[in-house]
Order: sequence, then structure tokens, then C-alpha cells
Amino acid sequence: MGCSPYFALTGTHPVLPLDVAEATYLQPPPDSFPISTTDLIARRSLDLLKRHEDLERIHSNVYKARVEAARRYELEHKATIHDYDFKPGSLVLMRNTRYEKGLRKKMRKRYLGPLVVISRNRGGAYIVCELDGSVHHRPVAAFRLIPYFARQHIDLPDLDGLLDISTARLREMEDSTDADDDDEEDTALPSEEELQE
Repeated sequence: MGCSPYFALTGTHPVLPLDVAEATYLQPPPDSFPISTTDLIARRSLDLLKRHEDLERIHSNVYKARVEAARRYELEHKATIHDYDFKPGSLVLMRNTRYEKGLRKKMRKRYLGPLVVISRNRGGAYIVCELDGSVHHRPVAAFRLIPYFARQHIDLPDLDGLLDISTARLREMEDSTDADDDDEEDTALPSEEELQE
């Protein structure tokens, strides 16, 4: 940024305890004493300036730093960042985020599936269905899906006649930008069966 966050917000440098003890006038000292009234007003007006050019410079520096940080993050984590582009009919596994925050997650299923990709909505989430054709009620966020590597090739028939939802509902899901909300599942209390396990 090239300056302190305080200066970025207020346009003036912060008053530190040392400044209060050592100096009562935070601008550079005047060249002579006494100074004229016009010089005093000019010095006071500098304190009130918005300094748009400074704010523009700070904004451009912050933006450059953000872009550089994103580029550096992608470079450092290129082995772990995967951008899967699943096509309709692809088999995928969905990460089971319900148990990620719990204490008894060690023996739980981490992934659910295999599931079949039907399409993708405008927000980038995938519309998936079970192998029997029952479509999930909400699109699934892309970060929750990984490819399913079958031991044998599975021929998938045309999905249009197998789905349990209407074409209008499918188009509505495709036009949305929403993805599944994991918080709904996380707030659910465990069932009696889960407690006994």
C-alpha cells in the first residue's frame, strides 16, 4: 500500500503517544515564526483535504497486491487446485460435509455416490442425480465434487426419460446461480441411530 491503514482511511498520519509528548503540531515545522494567517489557513486546509490522488494510488497498490497474492497462491498450490469440468453423464463423488465439523468423523463416509452429472447452472454448481434417476433438490457446489473412477466402463442411457423431475424444473435449476447450502445440514441434530453408533 505504501502507507498505514490509518492514513488510507483518514488522509492524515496517526497521533502516536510519542508524537503527543514530543510535538503538538503534526505537520512539518513552519519555516519561520510567526507565520501569516494565510499560511496558517493553508496548513490547516491540508489537514482537511481528501487527497483523491493518494486514495487512487492506494487503491491501485492494494489491487495490484491482491492480484499478485492470488497469482502466487495459484502458483504455490497448483498441485492441489483442480478445476474439474464435468460433462453431462459423468460419474462423480460428492463430499459429505455433514460430518466435517463433528468430533466423531473418523469412521464416517467422506464421499457419497457415485452420482451422475446432469448439467451445470449459471453459478457454476452442478445438477446431479442418483443412479436411479432421482435428482438432488438443489445444485451441488463444484468444490464438493470429485471424479469417480469406475473399474469398468459404465454405459449411461439418455438421461431425459429417467429423471424424476419435470423439464421445467430442470431449466429453472439451470438458470439459477444458487448452490447447495451446507449450513442446513450442519445444524441438523444427529438421529438416535447415529448417536448409538
